[in-house]
Order: sequence, then C-alpha cells, then structure tokens
Amino acid sequence: MKKILLYPFRFLDGLVDRVVSLAGAVGLAQFPQFFAQYLQRLGGHLEEARLVIARYRAAAETLDLTLEEYLAEHLASGNEIFVSSGQVMTGVLQRLGELEEAFLALQQAGPFTRWWFFLLKADPLIIRETFRYFQPGLPTTVEGLIYGLAGLFLAWGLYRGLMALVRCTGRKIGALVRKPAAPVKPGRTTKPGLPL
Repeated sequence: MKKILLYPFRFLDGLVDRVVSLAGAVGLAQFPQFFAQYLQRLGGHLEEARLVIARYRAAAETLDLTLEEYLAEHLASGNEIFVSSGQVMTGVLQRLGELEEAFLALQQAGPFTRWWFFLLKADPLIIRETFRYFQPGLPTTVEGLIYGLAGLFLAWGLYRGLMALVRCTGRKIGALVRKPAAPVKPGRTTKPGLPL
C-alpha cells in the first residue's frame, strides 16, 4: 500500500528531475551565444569610449596641450564647471582602461575558460543590456554541446542534492515528531541490547 501511495511522488520527482536537467542543458548551452553577444556590446562600449577620448584629445591639441595637461587644467581651474567636466573626462579615461582590459582578457580566453574570465571581468551594465536584447541560438558547435552537457549534469546534481537535503530534513523532523520511548521504571536495570 505504501508503494502505491509513493508512486505519484516518485513519478513527479522523475519528471521534475528531467525538466530541471533539460533546462540546465538548454540554459548553459546558450552561454557561447550570450558570450558572443556580450563581447559585441563590450566592443561597442569600448569604441564609443575611444571616440569620446579622441574628441577630448583633439580639443587638447587645438590648445597645444596633451590630454593629461588638458585634464589637469580643468581639474585645477577652480571653476566648478571646469572641475566637473575634468572629473567626467577622468572617469571616461578610467572607463576606457577598464573596457580595454576586459575586452582583451575575454577575447583571448579559450572556449572553456571564457566562463571564468567572464565572471572576473564582466561589466554589470553591459550584462543587463545583453540580457535585455539577447537572441537565443541553437548551439551547433562542440563548445555549445559541451556547455550543454555541463548544464545538464550541473542542474541534475543540484536537484539531486536539494532532494537529498529535503529527505534528510524530513526524516529528522519525522523522528522528532514520533512519540518518545517509554521511560525506564526506577529500580529496574537493563542490559544493553535487551528489550525492557
């Protein structure tokens, strides 16, 4: 009777197991596609930052100054407006350095180390933009297949681990809810291993 009652739960567990595994495979198989789209957006941000810096550099050259001298003049001017624009230019220059470093690291990463460099160098703003306009694709490369298999095993392992934790917790709660053993009567001794 107990097996009959447990059958729907086992069936549901097996179904959820397969759905979670499939979702993991499909989801992680999209990483190469997402990475390529992220890299394109990162490259776009990088080119835009280079364009802005080139314009500042051209403005500095018209005054026979280097970009660094131009920035220093703005920051030391004492005029709140010029100091503010100097701070903006400094921020753009810093951003350019960060974008160049990230782009180079991600571009040189191998197919199976990309995820690691992505975690280290990814920019949250560009990630949000990429997710917003992400176009899923059908992975047709060995890289996509391997990421898909990794997603399948990762999702399956996480689900199995979670279910083991739920079962263990359920058993412990069940043991606490059960009635405690009958108390030993005073004056009566028991030998280990023998029932009372």
